[in-house]
Formats: sequence, C-alpha cells, structure tokens
Amino acid sequence: MTKPPLKLLLICHANVCRSPMAESVFRHVLADVYDAQIHSAGMEAMSGAPAHPLARAALSSRGYGLPDEANALRLSQPMLEWADLAFAMERSQRLEIIRRYPVAARKLWTLGHWLDREIDDPVGGDAARFDATLDLIELSAWSWLPALNQQLSL
Repeated sequence: MTKPPLKLLLICHANVCRSPMAESVFRHVLADVYDAQIHSAGMEAMSGAPAHPLARAALSSRGYGLPDEANALRLSQPMLEWADLAFAMERSQRLEIIRRYPVAARKLWTLGHWLDREIDDPVGGDAARFDATLDLIELSAWSWLPALNQQLSL
C-alpha cells in the first residue's frame, strides 16, 4: 500500500529549539503512515545557526536525533508555498506569519491546536524545561494524527 504524501513545515522564532525538535518528532510520528517531507524554519532565524545543545540533548535522550548538518533557516514565502501544512508554536506567531505571508492562511495552524496549548520557548531554561517542551511537542504531534488521517481519506 502506498503511503500518502505530506509536506510539513514547522515554524518557531529562531529555528534552534522548538521547530527542530518538532521536526524530529514528526519524522518519527509520521514515518509509518505518510510519505512525509518535513522541514523547519524560524521567523527570525539566523540562517546557519546550530540547534541548541539542550534541544539536541532532549531529543537524544528519547531516541530522536537531528542530523549534524541541521542548521537554522529563515522562513520564506517559497517554504510556505511548498508546504501542504505548516505549524507555528504560538498563536501570535501564526498571526504574524499570515500577516507577512497571506498564502499561509489556509494551511497554517498552531502545533498545540487540538490541546489548546502553545509551545513556549525553552531558551534560557534548564534541561528540565527543554524536556517539558519536548513532552508537549510529542503530545501535540500525536494529537494531529486523527485530523490528518481524516483529511487524507476525503
């Protein structure tokens, strides 16, 4: 059976913590169900910046990983045009992205939509804060599966 294709974009502020963690989680969550292409970007990313060490550590402790060459990318309109679906971490980010790139309006949601939660930035926090952020990212990713399955079956 052929897996349905899905192009997913995860967006946060700097693309060094939340969106790379979400990218890794979604690669795992969607692996058996979709032929998924998954990327991440940051609204204000300094392109080329490495992932935060505590984000890498949190992912590694749960068996996820980031490629060594995973570096921050600044969000652009072509990225949003490419994506079938995109997730921002916070409601204010979603609104700002739509303001900047109206093309995103129909495909951009908050990652924590189904949980009515925002994914707060763990920068400045300790390892426990990064682990808690990863917990919420995992819950949020799994919460999207029923909606994705329903949409693709239509």
